[in-house]
Amino acid sequence: MLCGARWESYRTSSAFWSGAGGGRYRISGKIRCLIAGLAFGTLLGGWPVLFLLLDPYSDFGRLAGSFTLGGVIPLVVIAGLAIWKKRVFCTTVCPVGALLGLLAGRGVFRLTLSERCVKCGACVKVCPAGCIDPVAGTLDNGRCLRCLNCVAACRFHAVKFGRPIPAAAPADPGRRAFLISGGLLLGGLAAGAVLARAGLTKITDWARRFRFLPPGAETPERFAARCTACQLCTANCPAGIIVPAPGGTGPVSLDFSRGACQYDCNRCSQVCPTGALRPLPLEVKQRTRIALAGLDPRRCIVFQDDIPCDKCAAVCPTGAVTLRKTGAPRLDVRLCIGCGACRQVCPAPEKAMTLTPVDRQTRLDLEAAE
Repeated sequence: MLCGARWESYRTSSAFWSGAGGGRYRISGKIRCLIAGLAFGTLLGGWPVLFLLLDPYSDFGRLAGSFTLGGVIPLVVIAGLAIWKKRVFCTTVCPVGALLGLLAGRGVFRLTLSERCVKCGACVKVCPAGCIDPVAGTLDNGRCLRCLNCVAACRFHAVKFGRPIPAAAPADPGRRAFLISGGLLLGGLAAGAVLARAGLTKITDWARRFRFLPPGAETPERFAARCTACQLCTANCPAGIIVPAPGGTGPVSLDFSRGACQYDCNRCSQVCPTGALRPLPLEVKQRTRIALAGLDPRRCIVFQDDIPCDKCAAVCPTGAVTLRKTGAPRLDVRLCIGCGACRQVCPAPEKAMTLTPVDRQTRLDLEAAE
């Protein structure tokens, strides 16, 4: 029991990561700054691949929306890290946590261990971040969550929160750690930008495979570079036509075989948290072309079998489909927004109303002005 208690105390302490006590800069700090640099570097370069994999919300969304490897594997890794070492994901892996920790480590007000510390380890047992090393007398404010559990647990009031007293020694290990962190962060940014440039070609090819995109995506390249596949749009689409990418690790797309984009709905662009879908007011969405309809007379039952049918014209919300005097449908592509309503109701065995993707989503009123 005693050995187990000692191991648990050591495992949850910062010494476990550093491999040694003292004021040495911890391995976890280097790892988190490098990961953060790569993540933000790829993001600035137009490829949020690490945020797609490291964002727990997006991982859960992919798993809830469709049981795919793209959602299962990251969640299993994150859950394993949490079970093994509590908040290790937040304090070592999360790029946002690393950036905030870099600032918190040099903040005006910090937690410190005073000379009253008797190295009993009570603070270590309640610290969810494992950022206290009482043997070395250090507390890593960069990984500290400010839960103040350590302050409440210390019977000797040795943990203080306030402005730290300047060290008498000429060498400041905290400053050295800050410089190392900043260097790794900048190096990661540069490496991430280079990696993003190499990956943009693959993103472009990937995006072009799924050209039917939700309203507000604008272009396949722009959408693929911003979508983290969180599946919020998928969950909020009343028509159920927004579907995850195969494997759940890429941008979502529209599947018109499931139905049509509802004319009076703009939920997907309103709930998108990353700006991959620009928030479109309903009146703007209703004038935004997301695809282009086509009419194939060789499949139409009116042209081929002389069977009366007005379904496509009846459901077209913009008046792009009308009926001739003979009862045959006519399509004016200048008024078409590509919602797919005409295709959905077409009774022909092979749909006479077709849809083709557009290279860029445009507004009909702006096209008419040109």
